[in-house]
Amino acid sequence: MRRSKLWPVSFSVLIVVAWFLPGLAKEVREECQICGMWIDQHMSTRHVISTADGSNVSFCSFTCAARFVKLPEVKVKRMQVGDYQTVELVDVKKAFYLVGSDAPPVMSQISIIAFYSREAAENFRKLHGGIIMNFDEMMVYELQPE
Repeated sequence: MRRSKLWPVSFSVLIVVAWFLPGLAKEVREECQICGMWIDQHMSTRHVISTADGSNVSFCSFTCAARFVKLPEVKVKRMQVGDYQTVELVDVKKAFYLVGSDAPPVMSQISIIAFYSREAAENFRKLHGGIIMNFDEMMVYELQPE
């Protein structure tokens, strides 16, 4: 039986592919627990909720997080939002939400973004419009019928 002259090359390619195959596998990306959008594409609007059972649940937007919070079985221990400019997580009770600016909306028909400081929210509002609300006002706003 005759071996092909390409056999050593084919075998070498096979070994190289097998060596790098584990690295070629796709990373598992964190998804919004409501809509399935990838969190890494919405870091500036993401919300992270720590529940009473110790789990952390991520959402792409205020809208999806509010849907989760409204579920009767959910017991929220802590809730954070990504600062629109720095993407750093901020406690929602300390954040300043800007509603209706010209920033792209995520999972809603109007833009809802948050800032760590009122000054940052006000500076953005001056250039891009909208109104500033706190988290409690946002929840009342979210609960209004459409």
